[in-house]
Amino acid sequence: MEQRVLMTSGDQEFNQLIATYLLEQGHRVTVCFQNKDLSDDYFSSIRSDLQAKYYSIVISNINGDWIEYVRNEIEKTMNGLDILIHGNEMVDEDFLFEQNMLGFGEYISSQFNRMYLFNKMAAQFMMRPKSGKIIFPLIYDPLYYADYPSSPIFNQGKLSMMKCLSHELSAFKINVNAMTFGYHEKDSDLSKKKETKQMVEIFSLKPTLVELKEMIPALEILINPPVQNIGGENFHIGAGIETSL
Repeated sequence: MEQRVLMTSGDQEFNQLIATYLLEQGHRVTVCFQNKDLSDDYFSSIRSDLQAKYYSIVISNINGDWIEYVRNEIEKTMNGLDILIHGNEMVDEDFLFEQNMLGFGEYISSQFNRMYLFNKMAAQFMMRPKSGKIIFPLIYDPLYYADYPSSPIFNQGKLSMMKCLSHELSAFKINVNAMTFGYHEKDSDLSKKKETKQMVEIFSLKPTLVELKEMIPALEILINPPVQNIGGENFHIGAGIETSL
């Protein structure tokens, strides 16, 4: 069944992979970008037969109420919203903190305020029809110890937000969940790949490293759930990755 999807943080390749998968499944997808050049590059990468169901919103230079602009664009292009996916910022918090300790807290705070506004807008679309889904795709933060970029503050903050939203919105039949993606292939170089496999053996014996795009179909658990009352959950994808918050 076709659904109307809004994806944030479209500048990141991981989120573009999710958007492409959704388009291939027949959904209508709007992606928010900060950078117009990246928006144009992504549009050029989409198969021509998928472009009719794709829309982009660039919000970097909008003055005033940018969330109202996003709302109006969604109304105009998709006439509503069924799914909000908070695209992963792919931030290495340790590196960011070392680069700018003073600005680190302000950046984290501004991003959560941004998420709040997206949630508020999405809920307004979903509450009247009493139907909708909000999804947080995460990257497992203990992978920091295997040299993956790690965002524990974002992850834990998003999980707390997800739990609270699920509690508040379940009465309107809006499902709010997270999906945490575990170890995956991050280097094409065979020697580096072997080294990564050795580091993630803490999770699984002889772990198989797959590309992130091969893991994205797992989102179907949340996009088309087998039952309609899944909410407040964090699904972990990857053998040996813990399944508790």
